[in-house]
Amino acid sequence: MTRKFSVLLFILLPVWASADNAAPVASRFDGSTVYFYASLHEAVAAVPVAHEIAASAATGSGLSAANPDVITLLSDIVLDEPVIIDTAMHVRLVASGSRSVMRGSENPEYPLFWIRGRSASLTLGISGMEGELYIDGGYLHTPAIIAHSPLITLNGPGALLIMHDNVYLQNNYNNSSVPGTGSYQLGAGVFIRTIMEHTADMEHKAEFIMKGGIIRGNINNTQDVFPYGGGVLITYYGIFTMEGGVIMNNTAYRSGGGVQIDSAGSFRKTGGIIYGINADEGYRNTVISRHADPQYFGHAVAVFNDGFYSRFRDDTVGESENLSYIGQTSGIGIFGEGDKWSVNARGDNALGASYRLPLMIWVSSLAALAFLILFIVIKKKDKKIIMAGQNQEAIPEPPNLGLGVKLSPREKEVFDLFLSGYSAREAALRLGLTISSINYHSENMYRKLDIQSRTELLVKYKYRG
Repeated sequence: MTRKFSVLLFILLPVWASADNAAPVASRFDGSTVYFYASLHEAVAAVPVAHEIAASAATGSGLSAANPDVITLLSDIVLDEPVIIDTAMHVRLVASGSRSVMRGSENPEYPLFWIRGRSASLTLGISGMEGELYIDGGYLHTPAIIAHSPLITLNGPGALLIMHDNVYLQNNYNNSSVPGTGSYQLGAGVFIRTIMEHTADMEHKAEFIMKGGIIRGNINNTQDVFPYGGGVLITYYGIFTMEGGVIMNNTAYRSGGGVQIDSAGSFRKTGGIIYGINADEGYRNTVISRHADPQYFGHAVAVFNDGFYSRFRDDTVGESENLSYIGQTSGIGIFGEGDKWSVNARGDNALGASYRLPLMIWVSSLAALAFLILFIVIKKKDKKIIMAGQNQEAIPEPPNLGLGVKLSPREKEVFDLFLSGYSAREAALRLGLTISSINYHSENMYRKLDIQSRTELLVKYKYRG
C-alpha cells in the first residue's frame, strides 16, 4: 500500500526544480512531494538537516539514518566534484533501473561520496531494490581514470554508511602520490576513519554497515605508507560491520587485499563473503607482495597493529564464518572466538598457517625466550673477541662514509646493527624502538650514503677484518 501511494505521489505531485528544460538526472521524495533536479549535487544540497526539520515539524523526512530523504538517480552521471554529505544530513540514494555514478577525469583527488559531517548518513539502495546502482571509479573505462582517493570516505564523528543489495562499488584505482594523506584519500573502495574534534567524539565513531551488494575490482597502490586495503580500509576509530554482500577481486600493494583493519579500527563480520587467494580468478582478493618494506599480507583480511605483528586470513572467509577485531589505542585488541588467522612478524610467508590466540601467545613467548638466550650467547662471544684483541672493536667504524656524510647518533646505531647482520625488527628490539622508527632512520641514512637498501649497505661497507 505504501509503495503504491508513493508511486501515485510521484505521478501527481512532481516539482521540477530546474530553470531549464533539460531532462532531470535525479529526483527527491521528502515524504509528500517529488522534486526534480538537474544534478545530484543539487538534489543533495536540498536535503534538510536536523535543525531545519525541528523548526518545521510539517515535514517528517531526513530525521535519521532510518528515515532519510530519498534521492532517485534517473540517468547515468559523471562526477567531477565529490558529493558531500554534511552535518546532520541523511540521504538514501536509489536507482531507477540500472544507473551508474562514475568518477570524472576532473575529480581524481576526492572520493565520489564524502560523508564528513557530524552525525550524517548515506544509505545506498534499499532492501528489495529492483534497479542496480553502480559507483564506478572509471579505471576500466577508456581512457582509464587513475585516482588519488577511494570511492567513498566517511570520517565525520557519528557518520554512517549503509549498503544494500544491487549496489556495486567498483573499478577504482587509487595511485595517490600525495605524501602523508590520511583524512580522506586512503584505500581504494571504502575508507573509514573518525576525525576526533572533541573528547566526546570517542563515543561517536564513523561506521560502515554492509548489508549486501558487491565491492569489487578496486586497487590501492598509494605511494606513501598506506598501500593497503583494496576493498575496505578501517583505521583510527572507524568501524566496519559486515552483515552480507561480497568483497571480491580487489588488490592492495601491501596487505589486506579485501579488508584491512589498521591501528584502532574495529571489524565485525556476521555474514557475507570475503574471497581469498584460494578462490577462482576474478573472485580472489590479492596482495602484491613486492611492494617496499615493511611488507604484510592477508589476501582476504589483514589486521595490523603498531608494527609488532599482524594477523591474516589469506583464504576465503565464508558466509557462515564470523570474524571480529575490536581495535584499541594500544595493544592487539580482542579477536572473536574460534577465528582462523595466520600470524607472522613481517609477513614474509603467512600462507597456510592456522593459529588460535592461546597458541600464538605460547609460541610468541617461546620465541622471545629463544631470542633472549641467543642474545646472551652473542654478547658473551663478542666479549671474548674484544678481550682477544684489545684495540679491536666488535662493530668497527666504517672505512669511509664519503666526504660530507654525517650520520646522527641514532642513524649510526642503526648503521652498526645493520652492518652486524641485524634485521630491521631485531634492530628495533635491540634499541627499544618501533619498526616504523627504524625505517625512518634507515631511510635517512640510505639517502645520506646514496644507497637504496640494507643489502647495498652490506656490500659497500661490510667490515673485512
